[in-house]
Amino acid sequence: MSGCSRKLAFFVWVLLLFSGQPARPASLSMLAWPPVPVFHRKRHVKVWVNTASGIYHCPGTRWYGKTQHGKYMGECKARKAGYRPANYRPCGSECK
Repeated sequence: MSGCSRKLAFFVWVLLLFSGQPARPASLSMLAWPPVPVFHRKRHVKVWVNTASGIYHCPGTRWYGKTQHGKYMGECKARKAGYRPANYRPCGSECK
């Protein structure tokens, strides 16, 4: 056997050895009783509205805060005002 094939055989053996390990047991925080209540908060995203074109941009996108005519507002307010998302992709606010 050459050195390269020995290394490959060893690697395959190690892979097979460790692939059958059982999952880790649950931590103490996962076993706490009673379960901790989860409070759901509405998600509000601040968007940049291009007032000239009627399109709003999400944070982290190319035109967020960079167009000549525009203002910041919440995504829900922007939708209610008649603005539409850029590329028809909303930012993810939970609006009524």
